[in-house]
Amino acid sequence: METRAHHLLIGSFAIGITLLTILFLFWIGRFEFDQQFQIYDLKFEGSVSGLSKAGDVLYNGIKVGEVIKIEIDEDNPNNVLVRIQVGRTTPVKEDSYARLETLGLTGVAAIQIAGGGPKSNPLVAEEGQRYPVIQTKSSIISELFTSAPQVVDKANVVLARVATFLSTDNERKFSETMVHLEKLTANIAKASDKFDSIATNLDKIVAGDAKMTLADIRGVAGDIRMIMNEARGPLRDFARQGLPELLLAIGDARQMIASIDRAAQRLESSPSSLIFGDKAVEYKSGGGR
Repeated sequence: METRAHHLLIGSFAIGITLLTILFLFWIGRFEFDQQFQIYDLKFEGSVSGLSKAGDVLYNGIKVGEVIKIEIDEDNPNNVLVRIQVGRTTPVKEDSYARLETLGLTGVAAIQIAGGGPKSNPLVAEEGQRYPVIQTKSSIISELFTSAPQVVDKANVVLARVATFLSTDNERKFSETMVHLEKLTANIAKASDKFDSIATNLDKIVAGDAKMTLADIRGVAGDIRMIMNEARGPLRDFARQGLPELLLAIGDARQMIASIDRAAQRLESSPSSLIFGDKAVEYKSGGGR
């Protein structure tokens, strides 16, 4: 009996030691897990197609963790709550953000974490939060699908403007504009040659007359001033009397040119009127007029 009790005591002690060892190892493992990983929560608006539990979590393209939980938001079924664990040394900052990215053509999605300035503070859980919450952004594909209707509308407007620009009338105007530009370019080239010739002549003139003294220049200026004073009186008389008469003469000349033009048009339309007059009768063979 004593032997049996002794064996029972030894067995209980061994079981207790085993349980304590398991609990200790579990505590050590949890401590090490807490030391190695950090857990974050995310909230995505809309679908997270392609994302699954144990999916990759990337930071600037480098795998730093995995997805440990995915569930629908009870407060808003349109949102999806995702929980991830990443290496504790992963620099998740207050201004970091996460978004879904599709890996290749397989349709498998991963969570990409980016952002976070070097001087930003590490992201920590706020009051009432179990884990820190990383802000999320729409995936590039979602943004493309969202903006697709606007892009199509703008493309239609651009195509309509292009069609209007390529109309027959605009093509004709564009062709005329190109012809004018060619003529303008040719004229500019000719003018450039003339300017070169003028510049050469001016260089020769300046080189030949560079010895003119300041006294000579003053003398020329005095002569010009004297000529202007002498011409001032005749110019005043011409402005008072000659100019009105010149204007009348110009008017008479215009009337004369108009009369000549009418006579020329009349002669062109009916040459016989110059010889027989306006009532001339057309000649008929075999009879009189």
